Amino acid sequence: MTAQKPASDFDIEAAIRAELPWLLERARTRDAAASEDTVSGRLQRAVTTMRQPYEKVSRATAVPFQDLADFIAGGQLPSDALDRLATAAHCELVACGSVT
Repeated sequence: MTAQKPASDFDIEAAIRAELPWLLERARTRDAAASEDTVSGRLQRAVTTMRQPYEKVSRATAVPFQDLADFIAGGQLPSDALDRLATAAHCELVACGSVT
C-alpha cells in the first residue's frame, strides 16, 4: 500500500476548470426545471426547500441518489418515486380538473 500524493493547487484548479461547464449547464437546467409551473417543477422546488442533503432524501425515499440529483436538474422519475418524494417533502399530489 502506498500513500497517495496530495493533489497540487494546479491539479485541483485544472479539475475544476474541466468540470465547470458541466456544472454551470446543470445549474441552468435545474433552475429552468424548478421554475416550471408543473407538478415536477413544484416538487423540485419543494425538495430543494427541504434543505436536506440529497443523500438523506435519497435514503428516506429509496430514490437512488443519482436519480434524485438528475430529477432536481430537470430529469424525470417514475410515478412511485414522485409519490415518495412528495411524502418526504410534505406535499400532496392531487388531481385538479378533469382529463378527457
